[in-house]
Amino acid sequence: MKPLLVSRVEPFSPGDESAKVSLQSEFGELVVFSYPCDFKPGDLVPNKLSVLDGDAKAAYLADWPDEMKKEHAVERIERTGPFSYKGIGYVADQSSGLVEVMGFVLDFGEVPCTGHVEFECLRVDL
Repeated sequence: MKPLLVSRVEPFSPGDESAKVSLQSEFGELVVFSYPCDFKPGDLVPNKLSVLDGDAKAAYLADWPDEMKKEHAVERIERTGPFSYKGIGYVADQSSGLVEVMGFVLDFGEVPCTGHVEFECLRVDL
């Protein structure tokens, strides 16, 4: 897991300890919530982001044809709100609940299977 680059930090108000933080992997960018936030642009942070109110389920069933499995295993992540996302990722560690998507590792706490999962989450935290 390569560290993530902090590209932008936007406190919610002057002196506020929480902020909107933009993170870059080698494949994309996510905007996440951070509290307390003492990061600044240019910092490298560990690549393990916490998921608040997230759900992950199998992206396909074992008995599906290979062609359909391939179609449902294409990694993607889409921002659906200020800090919420949905997408398809690969289970990096089922016992730890880690899902990797576009160079980001999301900690769901638990995931139901190995392989690829479809996911949604209310918030991603640094």
